[in-house]
Amino acid sequence: MATRTRLGIALAVGSLCGIFCAFALSRIGNGAGDFAPALNAARDLLAGSDPYGHPPGPYNIPYPLPAAMLAISITWLTNFVAGGVFFGMSSGILAWLILRYGKPWQLLLFLSWPFLYALLYAQWAPLILCLYFAPAFLPVLLMKPQTALPLALTQRPSWLGVGLTLSVGITSLVIYPSWPLVWLGQISTYQGIIPLLFVLPLGPLMLSALLRYRDREAWLLMLTAAMPQRVLYDQMALFLIAGNRLEMLILVFCSWVSLPALMIYGGWNNLPGGWCLWILLTLYLPALGILLAPIIGGWIKKWRIRLENRN
Repeated sequence: MATRTRLGIALAVGSLCGIFCAFALSRIGNGAGDFAPALNAARDLLAGSDPYGHPPGPYNIPYPLPAAMLAISITWLTNFVAGGVFFGMSSGILAWLILRYGKPWQLLLFLSWPFLYALLYAQWAPLILCLYFAPAFLPVLLMKPQTALPLALTQRPSWLGVGLTLSVGITSLVIYPSWPLVWLGQISTYQGIIPLLFVLPLGPLMLSALLRYRDREAWLLMLTAAMPQRVLYDQMALFLIAGNRLEMLILVFCSWVSLPALMIYGGWNNLPGGWCLWILLTLYLPALGILLAPIIGGWIKKWRIRLENRN
């Protein structure tokens, strides 16, 4: 694919995502969505105030200081426009990286329910997924560690990525030397769940992904399941497990199963069995099935041969 074509697609994806995100934020009345903590902290920094001077709550968890540093350049925008710009740029960059280093059919992840959910609330997931395709995006590890860590651990690091991460980290310490300790002291109200540990028996089943321990995707699934998370955006890395267009379509289709359930039961907290069970059923299990399909197929073939030999 020509560079001009890739650039055109990426600009179109980024522009559309940014516009729809800003519109959604303005209609929902949710300010800047999940970008709000970083945006507010950036404004506090520019005003000379303590970015961690606000009491945290279950849905008001402070972000690491590097997230605020990223937001500084667009603090002058209104909240919903800033959220749209952030999400649009993240989506456009992700689309470019997919077309540059991945497969064109991986763009299908933009049609998934988790991506639409991320768009509605200006989530960080598209920016974090960039790390899968380009190790230079390693600094996102300092902005949303629990989501970026599985991608960082399954990515071959580059000197550029390490250098940028060290530069961002050191700069943040110069600006606010004690921010890591202050931030760690404020994240206890986070209401995330670790699927690997808290949903029995399906959660521990994710360890079976290591039957393919030589594959990057197996570790990506297992490590993602081992991280504290919420719905629905924190699971977008699972779409990277797809190895072809059909597998991606299966994952995208399965991701939408929870939407009618949400409409019937009236929200994530009302779902039978809890929201984490539904995440496992509609995202993790399909990804695990795709990952283990070759192994299961091999076992079935061996059993058939044995039965034929006995007969």
